[in-house]
Amino acid sequence: MSTEMQASRWPVHRQLPVPLDPAAAQGPMWLRGPRPEDVAESDAPAVTPVEAGTEIAPVPMPTVQDVRASAIKIVVDLDAAIAGLQAMRTHALAGLGLLALEETGDAHLDAGIVMRDLANELALRQRRSDRTVEAEIDRAMRILDEWPATLRAWGETRIHQGHLRVIADIGAPLKTPEARAAFEAALLPVAETTTPARLAKIARRELEQLIEEPLTERHRIARDAREVFVTDLADAMSRLVLVIPTVLAHGILDRATEMARAAGDDDPRTVDQRRADACCDLLLTGEPTDRALAGIRAQVSIVIPATVLLSDASRDDGGGESARLRSGALVDPDTARWLAGVTKTWTRVFTDPVQGHVIAVDTYRPSRKVRRLLRERDQRCRWPGCCAKAEHADIDHTIAWIDGGKTTPGNLAHICRRHHMLKGATLPAGRRWKVTQIEPGVLRFESPMGAVYVDEPEQVGPRFTESYTEWLWRGTFGPAPKAPF
Repeated sequence: MSTEMQASRWPVHRQLPVPLDPAAAQGPMWLRGPRPEDVAESDAPAVTPVEAGTEIAPVPMPTVQDVRASAIKIVVDLDAAIAGLQAMRTHALAGLGLLALEETGDAHLDAGIVMRDLANELALRQRRSDRTVEAEIDRAMRILDEWPATLRAWGETRIHQGHLRVIADIGAPLKTPEARAAFEAALLPVAETTTPARLAKIARRELEQLIEEPLTERHRIARDAREVFVTDLADAMSRLVLVIPTVLAHGILDRATEMARAAGDDDPRTVDQRRADACCDLLLTGEPTDRALAGIRAQVSIVIPATVLLSDASRDDGGGESARLRSGALVDPDTARWLAGVTKTWTRVFTDPVQGHVIAVDTYRPSRKVRRLLRERDQRCRWPGCCAKAEHADIDHTIAWIDGGKTTPGNLAHICRRHHMLKGATLPAGRRWKVTQIEPGVLRFESPMGAVYVDEPEQVGPRFTESYTEWLWRGTFGPAPKAPF
């Protein structure tokens, strides 16, 4: 079969840009460097020898900051090149898989056997498991077929592999090409500006807007798959895994964490070790070994939209919104309504109608009001890329209190202890991180090397945008007239 005939038989998205240039096997040009014949044939002027007795100006020695800046640039450039090569590898693996399927159809062979043969051929050359290689080929074909825009952005080094994994894994329930295309269109601009961990929270929220099956039904099906299993590790250790509803999992972790933190200062164990020991005590004996710890109860903070509370139990969509833990994890409507019925403490949350982040909360004591507002607004450490929970972070004055900074939401933000210490530290050569609040809750970070990062609060409530009629009126006639009443 000719190449033209093969290309015409494949759909457009299966016509693969598999590199056929023999030079591609040698890697990118920047990695190979110029060939001797290229240097010999170049038009660069010949170097004039220095005459005897001519004074040569000394070459300035690079400073530590010069070396640091150069090394950072090298790492960033290498990571970008690696991302491009990984995307090229994904294209090539998908191309191999599609060629194998094409041969399968022509010869009426078992597709599974042909793919297994291909995986073995490749795995043996790489001294790898054929099962791993076959899984990589299958995943590459699915990424090319289902997420072409994301793969293209990866190949153009606008995103990294972690971003692609988030989009592909979280978007897996979407069944139609239109829904996946809308999912990509919403997430790719965000992926170019944030970390995979933060992208995952936004992706789960976006998935709820596009998926057709109600969360309540999906939760019922997923809940039937709950299980416990053990994976044996090296050195006589094992990993115990529970697959259970989200609210229960976070409650278990929170109680174990509080029990671990309640241990005395003279306890030599780490927090993780104490947390693991507390879980073993509770599961094996039904109570912690330290009786003083028995009174600790888990605390789980959940945001429940009013539409979920007001909707009928038989109506699963909750008005298009979902209850969520502060981490962003979804809570099914039935569980949210049950928790609302048994809780003793309520906090009413007001959200910005345009941006969707928290701007105010109800409470009686002013100091607690500010803390609750900051916790609900920030939800996490506000340092760029950090996902530490706000409950375990420090409340930092953006402008130090000793320098006249006010204790108001516009000058406060949660920053975890690790990054709080870095913010206030003086680095070599007097360098420091500079943090300002452009507006309440919107933080601008400037690194000692001059890089600027802007961190905005998480969206919690709905966003409202200007209607086309209002925009047309304002653009044509100026401000819209006031209502007569």
